[in-house]
Amino acid sequence: MTIEPANLEGQSLIERVKAVLMRPQAAWDAIAAEPAEVTPLYKGYALPLAALSALCLTIGLLLFPWSAGGFTARIGPVDAVLNGVFQVALSLLSVYIMARVILALAPNFGAAADPVQVHKLAVYASTAALLAGIFSLHPAISWLGVVGLYSLGLLYIGLPRLTQTPEEKRVVFFAAIVGVTLAATLVVFLVFGAVRQAASNALANVPALQFAQEEKAQAAAAQIAELNDVEQHAQRYLRTGPAIDPARLLEHLPQTLPGSFRLATSSSSTAMGTAQANGEYRNGDARIEVMIVHLAGDGAVAALTPVADVRENRFDANGYARAQRIDGRLYAEQVSITEQSATYSVLGRGVALSAQGTGVTADQVRAAVETISIQRLERGFGD
Repeated sequence: MTIEPANLEGQSLIERVKAVLMRPQAAWDAIAAEPAEVTPLYKGYALPLAALSALCLTIGLLLFPWSAGGFTARIGPVDAVLNGVFQVALSLLSVYIMARVILALAPNFGAAADPVQVHKLAVYASTAALLAGIFSLHPAISWLGVVGLYSLGLLYIGLPRLTQTPEEKRVVFFAAIVGVTLAATLVVFLVFGAVRQAASNALANVPALQFAQEEKAQAAAAQIAELNDVEQHAQRYLRTGPAIDPARLLEHLPQTLPGSFRLATSSSSTAMGTAQANGEYRNGDARIEVMIVHLAGDGAVAALTPVADVRENRFDANGYARAQRIDGRLYAEQVSITEQSATYSVLGRGVALSAQGTGVTADQVRAAVETISIQRLERGFGD
C-alpha cells in the first residue's frame, strides 16, 4: 500500500482515508515508511477533510433549524458561513497544535521527535475527527459526530510506529498528548469564538447585509409587540362574575411530575377576585413551582408576570427567552444558564399556567406544564 499525500496519482484521497480508518495498523506501517513534506500533508489531506465537514455544517445551519436547551432557532446565512470558515481554521490549527505538543513532550518519554513523522502522526490520526463534521448536515444525525473519538484510537496505534515510543511509556505519553492538546485547543476555541462573534457583528453593519437584517428585525419586532400585549390578551379572555373556588384549581396539581418530581407543598388563594393555586415540586435540590391562575377579577393581569417578563426574543451564551402565539394562546419560556433556572408559561383562554424551576432543564418545566395541560384547564375554567 502506498500513501503519498502530496501525490494523489498514487492513491486517491478516498482510498487513503479508507485505509487509515479501516486498516490502521497496516496504514501506519506504510505511512511511517513513506517520505513526505509537512505542508502537503495539511494541504493535500487535512484541508480537504476539514473543508468537507465545514461545508456540511454550513449547509445544515442554512437549511435546518437547530435546538439548544429546548430552544429552536435558524441560523442566518452570514453566521452559517462564518461558522464553516472558522471550523476549517480551528480544525487545522488543532491538528497542528497536536503535532507541536507531541514534539515538545517526546523527549520526556523516550520517543523520537522527528518533525515530519510527528506531523504525519497528527494529521492522519485526526482523520476521524476531521470527518466527524459531515454529520452536521442535519440535526437528526449530528449526534453521530461522536465517531470522531475514533481518532484517539488511531493516535494510540500510530504513536509507537511513528515516534518509536517505548511500550512501557506508551499509555502515559498518549494521555499526556491528549490532555495538553485538549487544554491548548480549548484556549484557541475561546479565542476563535470571540473573533467569530466580532466578525459577525462587523458583517452585520455591511450595507448589503444590513438590509436583510433590518427586515428580519422589523418582522421580529412586530411579532414581539403582538406577543407582549399580555394585558390585552388577558382582557380578551377575562371572566366576569365571582371568583371560583381556588380549591378547584388545586385539584389539578398532580402528586408527581416527569423527572421524579414530587409535590412538597401546595396552596390556593383568592386575591382581588382572582383565584390561583400554587404547588412546589422537589427532586433533591431541584425545584419546580407551578402556578395556575383563573383570569377573573382585578388581580388577573398582575398574576401573569411569568408571561409578561418576556419582552424580547433572545438567544445568547447565558440562555434564551422567547414568546410566541400558538392557536390563540401566548407561550413564553426563559432559560438562564448562570442562574440554572427555567420558566415555561402559557396564557390561555380564561386561565394561565406557569412552571418556574431552579436546578432544572427547559424540558422539565415544559413537561410540567404539559402534564397539567392548559387545554384541560380551559375546558374546566375557560371556554
